[in-house]
Amino acid sequence: MKRFLSLIVSLLFCTAISAQDGIKFKFTCDGNPLQLNQMIYKSKRGLTYQVSQCQYFISDIVIVYKDKTIKRFANSVHYVDVEIPNTLQWIPSEDFSLKNADSLIFTFGLDSVQNRSYRFKNPPENLMFWPDYLGGGYHYMKTNILYLDTLNQINAFNCHIGRGQRYNADGEPIEYINNDFRVKIPIKTEGNYAIINLDISTIFNYPNAELFTDYRGIMNNQKAMKIFSENIKAAFEK
Repeated sequence: MKRFLSLIVSLLFCTAISAQDGIKFKFTCDGNPLQLNQMIYKSKRGLTYQVSQCQYFISDIVIVYKDKTIKRFANSVHYVDVEIPNTLQWIPSEDFSLKNADSLIFTFGLDSVQNRSYRFKNPPENLMFWPDYLGGGYHYMKTNILYLDTLNQINAFNCHIGRGQRYNADGEPIEYINNDFRVKIPIKTEGNYAIINLDISTIFNYPNAELFTDYRGIMNNQKAMKIFSENIKAAFEK
């Protein structure tokens, strides 16, 4: 009898969890579900590429309802990794409802208060660290691709976004720049989940169509990080 009651309680608990509203994270490329490690995508600048990895943080999540009330999740931070299924949904510890929800607002990355070095002790989050000499804290995003150059050779481009830098004449960083930004998207639901979709192709195509051959990595290139951040914002809002 005790075992039977325990089973009933477990089933009710699981049902309660599954019924809780939350957020689901998706990835597309050219408007279709993203396929990893497939050299099948083409940028507007004519280079064929594949997506190897995509990881990012969002924080300070807010739900806005049609009656203008809001539900704010104070100090919320969530890590998203296309290769780790359990990161592809976020269910907060406190109850909330998507009924009559109008829009979803979040910070891409971590703001200056949240972005503290060594706050994450364990992987995968701690593997997003941003070197101290480049400003410290954590990557907002890592999107890694391989592409075919004009000689049909495979090359790599790592679109890594975090704190930017301004340098003096000696090449030493003299100022750090926070590249986080707010995103607001209309609520689209799938069951009990609001959907946040990132269209990878937009990161390289709109509003700034960039050539991968101009870069290998951009972690010490604030101009490039600004360009790609504008594209990332459009990739969420698409």
